[in-house]
Amino acid sequence: MTRMLTITRRALMLAGTAAFGLSAAPALAQDGWPQQPVNIIVPYPPGGNTDLIARTLAEPLSEVLGQPVVIENRGGAGGTVGVGEASRAEPDGYTLVVGDIATMGINPHVYDNLVYDPLEDFDPVIQITSIPLVMAVGPRLEEVADLPDLIARAKEDPEYIDYASAGVGTAQHLAFELFRSLAGIEALHIPYQGSAPARTALMSGEVGVMIDGTVVPMIKDGTLRALAVTSEERVAALPDVPTVREQGVDMVYTSWHGIMAPKGTDPEIIETVNGALDEILGRPDIRERFEALNIGLVGGSPEDFTAFVTEQAGTLGELVEMSGASRN
Repeated sequence: MTRMLTITRRALMLAGTAAFGLSAAPALAQDGWPQQPVNIIVPYPPGGNTDLIARTLAEPLSEVLGQPVVIENRGGAGGTVGVGEASRAEPDGYTLVVGDIATMGINPHVYDNLVYDPLEDFDPVIQITSIPLVMAVGPRLEEVADLPDLIARAKEDPEYIDYASAGVGTAQHLAFELFRSLAGIEALHIPYQGSAPARTALMSGEVGVMIDGTVVPMIKDGTLRALAVTSEERVAALPDVPTVREQGVDMVYTSWHGIMAPKGTDPEIIETVNGALDEILGRPDIRERFEALNIGLVGGSPEDFTAFVTEQAGTLGELVEMSGASRN
């Protein structure tokens, strides 16, 4: 049975080529919101994918809303610190948070004492991204020709593969465990404290392979070599790299990000933020910037995102159980 973590892609193109102007701006919410800066909490340190996504969208969102959009990095405990802080914020529209596959999909199944509930404590606003991951090998496995070759070598020697991740229960960990299960191979998991040290270990030859969404620049400069992408179709950033499915393993897996508001936020405010970001995500220049980084943009309604997060809660719970990720 096919195991898939994916979404139906939506066409998010602007109707016509006219530049965005005041006439296209969404109507302001009741009482003239916003009347002060809007804060978006990024529950990770600066420099990662989540931070990059938020900062790229903050400037155009500020222009549309007519107020500064301030990014606040609140890293710690796998994103739970920042998301927990957002869950306790006033539901007045002035505090939003970037939720992702880890904080809103995986963590509820990994942490026993999680201080928030993704749907009980938040109102989903809009899905921002769907990010295919890339399986890459470093110098340790430079002899591997392609994905079928990696699988064949692993079946001959169950100790052949060790793989890096950003930590137990992270998107990278679950992706490789799903692949390992479907391919029928063994692999040793080597968790690190975040994607950056995991990538460093892969590039240095400390570990052999990794599935991650941030390795595209290292692949393009020849530091790492891509074996497969986990998307349903090949990606524009790496058009010559086949999908996992093309190479005989029936797997699709994507990471994701979205904007959420504290539960009880005025629906008119949610609609205003949703409409602004949905338009921004459809701009050709924004799409091109993200496409170059292997980041797909989604958009859609608050209801779309609510249904998606609900579906992911069940699917990711099954993956956490299969992976053996311990609860903390």
